[in-house]
Amino acid sequence: MQMRIHVCLIVLFAIAICANTAIAASDEDPDWNKSVNYTLYWGDSIEVDGFLIKANDFSKARAFDVETDYVMLTIASDGSDEWSALLAVNNSQIPDSGIFGERMNITAFEVVTGNDIPAPYTKIGVSTLNITEEETGSWINNTISVSKTIYKDTYIDERVFIAVQVENLRNLEFRNVTINETLPENVLADPDIEVDQIIDISPYSKNTIQYSVKALRPGNYTIPPTEIELEYRGVKYHQYTNSTKLVVYGPDIIAEKTATVDENDPQVLDISIKIENKGNRAAYVKIKDEMLTGCVLKEGKTSTELVIFPNKVKKMEYSVTSEDLRANTIVPSAEIYFSDSKGYSDTFTTKKFYILEEEEEEVLEPDVNINEEVQETEEPAISEEDIEYPKFGPIRSVRDIIDNTMRIINEALEYK
Repeated sequence: MQMRIHVCLIVLFAIAICANTAIAASDEDPDWNKSVNYTLYWGDSIEVDGFLIKANDFSKARAFDVETDYVMLTIASDGSDEWSALLAVNNSQIPDSGIFGERMNITAFEVVTGNDIPAPYTKIGVSTLNITEEETGSWINNTISVSKTIYKDTYIDERVFIAVQVENLRNLEFRNVTINETLPENVLADPDIEVDQIIDISPYSKNTIQYSVKALRPGNYTIPPTEIELEYRGVKYHQYTNSTKLVVYGPDIIAEKTATVDENDPQVLDISIKIENKGNRAAYVKIKDEMLTGCVLKEGKTSTELVIFPNKVKKMEYSVTSEDLRANTIVPSAEIYFSDSKGYSDTFTTKKFYILEEEEEEVLEPDVNINEEVQETEEPAISEEDIEYPKFGPIRSVRDIIDNTMRIINEALEYK
């Protein structure tokens, strides 16, 4: 029996030596920040790197200090974790230091509880673990697993569902986890579903955030990774899902209408409507144009029906004549209707615009020397073939006309 007691004492002594060695090694570890000293009176608390340390209680006061004097600390983290620590100095039964939350080391080097002082107090040293970005990334990768999935490709008038799955791999609870989503241009989220969310994640659980999107135009899109942000023990961590591909099918029809005055005949206006399909599906297109008031169709037609394939361009052209084709004439819009084999359809109109006269260039008069004699010359006769008819110039926007008109009005007011 006595032999067994001796063996147990030897084992306990070895464990104590190993524990003290481990603590000493941690103090010398370069990953630990330099220790900072604090004095805590009974009831005092301090905040260090996201931890709240409070001197909650002390051993019973006596006429003088004894080796069994101790301080009871409570340590709470921002992540709602809490620990209790009983620390003493030069006590064979109670340790003088401890590591909490795997990243805070507290060492007591003085505990005073005598009757001759107003309140008991302790002096402690606190150091925190220096967590590198690599360690932070490793920790979050081993804690939270995330993924993003798109269920199928979609059509231009359909919604497609996207699911973000967050899996907790540890026996830890995370509160107020933020889900931040980013969508590319021309892709809109369902307004009835909040894409960016704040959730709580239970230990060893899976959370799925699902929402739908709709593309404004067909094409190939890349949905960027979703960001998952959480805070644990005062440290913020970020985890990102994979990016996903979204293919949207359908036609994308655009149209442009132009009008130019015939160079050989100023009473003839040539109209052109260019149709382009920028989508990835063919479309049936119906064009119906409106002629200018007072014009007569000279050549071509003002409406047509055609089928246009992806990445192709087609034109409808015609000419009109007018004996009174004036400047600042409004060219009306053309109506475009299109549909595809799936039943998707839409109607839109081209932009209206004005035809303006070309501004006359200023003719600079040659310099005349008054000392020189001016010789009179006979003006040559002007034949019918030499007469230049007025021509219409470039097409300008309505905004240009308004700006020019306001300038003339302002100059007139200033002149008065």
